[in-house]
Amino acid sequence: MGDRVSISFKDNDQDESPVLFHHWGGTWFPQVALNWITEFNSRIKKQKGRVSDPTSRMESRNMMVQFIGMLNKFETFRECEGFEKDSKGKSDWKKPIHSKIDISHSIYLGKDSNDGDNSDNGHYTIMTNTLKMFDDKDQEIGLE
Repeated sequence: MGDRVSISFKDNDQDESPVLFHHWGGTWFPQVALNWITEFNSRIKKQKGRVSDPTSRMESRNMMVQFIGMLNKFETFRECEGFEKDSKGKSDWKKPIHSKIDISHSIYLGKDSNDGDNSDNGHYTIMTNTLKMFDDKDQEIGLE
Protein backbone atom coordinates (compact mmCIF):
# COMPACT_ATOMS: atom_id res chain seq x y z
CA MET A 1 0.00 0.00 0.00
CA GLY A 2 1.25 3.47 -0.89
CA ASP A 3 1.07 6.22 -3.46
CA ARG A 4 4.65 5.91 -4.70
CA VAL A 5 6.37 8.39 -6.99
CA SER A 6 9.83 9.72 -7.79
CA ILE A 7 11.24 12.99 -9.11
CA SER A 8 14.54 14.28 -10.42
CA PHE A 9 15.93 17.50 -11.86
CA LYS A 10 17.76 17.69 -15.18
CA ASP A 11 19.79 20.72 -16.20
CA ASN A 12 21.00 22.45 -19.37
CA ASP A 13 23.98 20.07 -19.64
CA GLN A 14 21.61 17.08 -19.40
CA ASP A 15 23.08 16.20 -15.99
CA GLU A 16 20.43 14.59 -13.82
CA SER A 17 20.19 14.78 -10.06
CA PRO A 18 19.84 11.77 -7.82
CA VAL A 19 16.22 10.66 -7.70
CA LEU A 20 13.98 11.52 -4.77
CA PHE A 21 11.36 8.88 -3.97
CA HIS A 22 8.27 9.48 -1.84
CA HIS A 23 6.23 6.47 -0.72
CA TRP A 24 3.11 8.60 -0.15
CA GLY A 25 3.82 11.35 -2.71
CA GLY A 26 1.12 10.60 -5.26
CA THR A 27 0.92 12.95 -8.21
CA TRP A 28 0.84 15.97 -5.87
CA PHE A 29 4.51 15.61 -4.83
CA PRO A 30 5.86 16.31 -8.35
CA GLN A 31 3.53 19.33 -8.43
CA VAL A 32 5.08 20.56 -5.17
CA ALA A 33 8.52 20.27 -6.78
CA LEU A 34 7.45 22.05 -9.97
CA ASN A 35 5.81 24.88 -8.02
CA TRP A 36 8.85 25.16 -5.78
CA ILE A 37 11.41 25.36 -8.64
CA THR A 38 9.29 27.91 -10.51
CA GLU A 39 9.22 30.17 -7.44
CA PHE A 40 12.88 29.44 -6.61
CA ASN A 41 14.02 30.34 -10.13
CA SER A 42 12.10 33.61 -10.02
CA ARG A 43 13.62 34.52 -6.67
CA ILE A 44 17.19 33.64 -7.74
CA LYS A 45 16.89 35.64 -10.98
CA LYS A 46 15.88 38.77 -9.00
CA GLN A 47 18.97 38.72 -6.80
CA LYS A 48 21.26 41.52 -7.94
CA GLY A 49 25.01 41.00 -8.12
CA ARG A 50 24.83 37.23 -7.67
CA VAL A 51 27.92 35.50 -9.05
CA SER A 52 27.62 32.46 -11.26
CA ASP A 53 27.41 29.46 -8.96
CA PRO A 54 25.70 26.03 -9.00
CA THR A 55 22.53 27.55 -7.57
CA SER A 56 22.24 30.48 -9.97
CA ARG A 57 23.08 28.12 -12.86
CA MET A 58 20.21 25.88 -11.67
CA GLU A 59 22.45 22.80 -11.71
CA SER A 60 20.35 19.69 -11.20
CA ARG A 61 22.22 18.21 -8.23
CA ASN A 62 22.17 21.53 -6.41
CA MET A 63 18.45 21.95 -7.11
CA MET A 64 17.78 18.59 -5.44
CA VAL A 65 19.69 19.70 -2.34
CA GLN A 66 17.79 23.01 -2.27
CA PHE A 67 14.46 21.18 -2.68
CA ILE A 68 15.17 18.66 0.08
CA GLY A 69 16.21 21.51 2.37
CA MET A 70 12.90 23.24 1.73
CA LEU A 71 10.88 20.14 2.67
CA ASN A 72 11.62 20.52 6.38
CA LYS A 73 9.67 23.79 6.44
CA PHE A 74 6.41 21.84 6.10
CA GLU A 75 4.98 19.51 8.74
CA THR A 76 3.62 17.21 6.01
CA PHE A 77 7.14 16.17 5.05
CA ARG A 78 8.38 15.56 8.60
CA GLU A 79 8.52 12.25 10.42
CA CYS A 80 5.43 11.17 12.35
CA GLU A 81 6.44 10.52 15.97
CA GLY A 82 3.05 9.36 17.19
CA PHE A 83 -0.51 10.58 17.54
CA GLU A 84 -2.38 12.86 19.89
CA LYS A 85 -4.54 11.08 22.46
CA ASP A 86 -8.28 11.53 22.67
CA SER A 87 -10.13 12.07 25.98
CA LYS A 88 -10.03 8.30 26.64
CA GLY A 89 -6.28 8.09 26.11
CA LYS A 90 -6.62 6.36 22.74
CA SER A 91 -4.39 7.46 19.85
CA ASP A 92 -6.19 9.57 17.25
CA TRP A 93 -4.67 8.66 13.86
CA LYS A 94 -6.17 11.82 12.37
CA LYS A 95 -3.93 13.96 14.61
CA PRO A 96 -0.30 13.02 13.98
CA ILE A 97 2.54 14.50 15.98
CA HIS A 98 5.34 15.48 13.59
CA SER A 99 9.02 15.81 14.33
CA LYS A 100 10.41 19.33 14.47
CA ILE A 101 13.59 18.28 12.61
CA ASP A 102 13.44 14.85 10.93
CA ILE A 103 12.27 14.37 7.34
CA SER A 104 9.72 11.59 6.84
CA HIS A 105 11.01 8.04 6.46
CA SER A 106 8.89 7.72 3.30
CA ILE A 107 11.20 10.13 1.44
CA TYR A 108 14.52 8.71 0.23
CA LEU A 109 17.15 9.04 -2.51
CA GLY A 110 18.15 6.67 -5.28
CA LYS A 111 20.82 6.82 -7.96
CA ASP A 112 18.21 6.63 -10.74
CA SER A 113 14.47 6.07 -11.21
CA ASN A 114 14.91 2.29 -10.90
CA ASP A 115 16.70 2.49 -7.54
CA GLY A 116 13.51 2.73 -5.48
CA ASP A 117 9.77 2.18 -5.72
CA ASN A 118 7.68 4.52 -7.88
CA SER A 119 5.30 1.79 -9.01
CA ASP A 120 2.05 3.70 -8.39
CA ASN A 121 2.70 7.00 -10.18
CA GLY A 122 6.01 6.62 -12.00
CA HIS A 123 8.88 9.04 -12.34
CA TYR A 124 8.80 12.77 -13.12
CA THR A 125 11.72 14.81 -14.47
CA ILE A 126 11.83 18.57 -14.02
CA MET A 127 13.98 20.51 -16.48
CA THR A 128 15.79 23.28 -14.62
CA ASN A 129 16.40 25.38 -17.75
CA THR A 130 12.80 25.42 -19.04
CA LEU A 131 10.93 24.71 -15.78
CA LYS A 132 8.93 22.02 -17.58
CA MET A 133 8.06 18.65 -16.08
CA PHE A 134 7.75 15.34 -17.90
CA ASP A 135 6.43 12.01 -16.71
CA ASP A 136 8.10 8.69 -17.56
CA LYS A 137 5.98 8.47 -20.73
CA ASP A 138 7.62 11.75 -21.88
CA GLN A 139 4.35 13.66 -21.51
CA GLU A 140 4.64 17.25 -20.36
CA ILE A 141 2.84 17.87 -17.09
CA GLY A 142 1.94 21.50 -16.34
CA LEU A 143 1.39 23.33 -13.09
CA GLU A 144 -1.91 22.57 -11.41
